[in-house]
Amino acid sequence: MSRRDRAGNREAAAARRARIDAVLARRSGFAAPATTGAALRFAADYARANLLTYLYEALDAQVADVEVVDYGHDISHRGHRVYETNRERVRRGMALSGTDREPGTLGDLFDAPTGDTRPTHVPGAGLAAETWEGMWPDQWLLDGLEHAHTLAEAVLAGDIGTLEIIAGVPLADAVTDRALVFGDIPNQVLSLAADAFRERLEDHEPAFDPEQSVDMTAPLSALPDLLQAARHEWSGTERLALVIAGLSPIERTTPQC
Repeated sequence: MSRRDRAGNREAAAARRARIDAVLARRSGFAAPATTGAALRFAADYARANLLTYLYEALDAQVADVEVVDYGHDISHRGHRVYETNRERVRRGMALSGTDREPGTLGDLFDAPTGDTRPTHVPGAGLAAETWEGMWPDQWLLDGLEHAHTLAEAVLAGDIGTLEIIAGVPLADAVTDRALVFGDIPNQVLSLAADAFRERLEDHEPAFDPEQSVDMTAPLSALPDLLQAARHEWSGTERLALVIAGLSPIERTTPQC
């Protein structure tokens, strides 16, 4: 690389740093957009549909029992799959979790082992059997879905300035993610919104509680109707929010009993 090229790179880096500093300076006195009731309802609706879908899939998964192994210096719990499904075991009136959950309830399924085993990284306790609760995917994203909805509203309103301040980077410097697609909205704008979403999650206090979203005492026989009722057609703003959060819409289908 020539001396001229190196000088040009330094100048470009300095200009980019100046643009970022200018954006960050605008945070002084900046008030983030208020979270609307629509954003909160969307977050709750999607989280509930996501959780019920997950439980429905777990119902048809293989049963797993927990094997206790005493090594002398520690006691480990290993997951061990057997050749029947959770649904089949429930029909026989058997408990799935071995906890204080009522057999045949959503909570009993949620606490049931998956058959996988993970290291605990705790001295004296080497391995633990995973549960469906412990393996529930995307829970950390669900905690901030109302932010994704708020950012989607800003995108649709063309409020690039708010996105830049929250993301801490100007639109011109947003790293493009070609996987983000929504209508005719420029990819760079979607990438900036996704950066803003991740930035908001850094300061977000997780508040989502599955026990408050779904009645875990409900019988598993009610699961198909609960899932059907939870699914609906997502609005354009809600679909954009899911793109920003890196999630997919949960489509309406008719679950089978």
